[in-house]
Amino acid sequence: MTLDPLFQPYALTSRLTLANRIVLAPCTRNRATRDLSPTPGAVAHYADRAQAGLLITEAVLILPGIQGYLDTPGLFLDSHERAWARVADGVHARGGRIFLQLWHPGRMTHSHFAKATPRSASDVLDPARRRQAGGVELYNEKPEPLSADEIAGVIAAYADCARRALRAGFDGVEIHGANGYLPEQFWRAHTNRRNDAWGGTPAKRARFAIEVVAACADAVGAERVGLRLSPAAYFSEMRHSDTDNEALVDILTALRGQGLAYVHTGVVEDGHIGYLSGTSTEFLRRHWAGTLIGNGGYSPEFAASGVASGAFELAAFGKAFLANADLVERLQTGTALRPYSRAVLDGFA
Repeated sequence: MTLDPLFQPYALTSRLTLANRIVLAPCTRNRATRDLSPTPGAVAHYADRAQAGLLITEAVLILPGIQGYLDTPGLFLDSHERAWARVADGVHARGGRIFLQLWHPGRMTHSHFAKATPRSASDVLDPARRRQAGGVELYNEKPEPLSADEIAGVIAAYADCARRALRAGFDGVEIHGANGYLPEQFWRAHTNRRNDAWGGTPAKRARFAIEVVAACADAVGAERVGLRLSPAAYFSEMRHSDTDNEALVDILTALRGQGLAYVHTGVVEDGHIGYLSGTSTEFLRRHWAGTLIGNGGYSPEFAASGVASGAFELAAFGKAFLANADLVERLQTGTALRPYSRAVLDGFA
């Protein structure tokens, strides 16, 4: 299969045309300064990958007191905004385009890092040892349910962070609604046991994600907003329930015609899932006719065939991009890719 489809330009929005169909997937770097700004090394990390049609940053905390993992950066202080502006400027200086990923871990917050109790849709605890804890043995903590007033505050914080991202020079934002984090904690029945305006039916469980997108769209424009979703329950101790697909379709249906930049598959391996009747990306394609970013450990050949067939418009690469900053050039020239290993992270600054 020729890789030519990956190198075709793509009009993502009326004002933003991408040079190619290759996307840097959001990849946690576990690098942040004491005040949770991105490290100086983040400038080179992203600028070195600016040949991609679109870069999406690592997940970025929208509020203080919600950190759940070692050295994850935020964007809620002026110092954060200045540091992220250097990242955006570095990418733009090389002709790249970059979205910042907005993140609230919800129940995956941990008091070891946040000095606060985790908050979520409901007080559901799945005991499990934590990942990315910096060698400290940590286990999930029982969250407290967010009140209605607190939910409104969190939604406003997403919008505030989106504004900061645009002021810092980013081309747009991606709402991290995947991988078991807060938006998914609301729309999945396993983690949302509420019986108020934010839970109790699939439509009410879908409301939080819909309102977060609407708030960000109002703040910066819908065409500057993307949304990442995980149709398959596979991360952060998530479990699938019979009505989850209905809630997810409610989200996608509500967003049709709103002018959103894209929907992005939030998976590690995009394999066949029985309750989805296909892969996560196939499920999203059935319910989303707008721009879809396929993601899931794809080979370059599979990604090119997916773009050519219309299975997705853009293809995201994670581990391959971590191991090969010059991934686009290597694919264009047929140069062999360096294999990924955890050791590549040791070289990050």
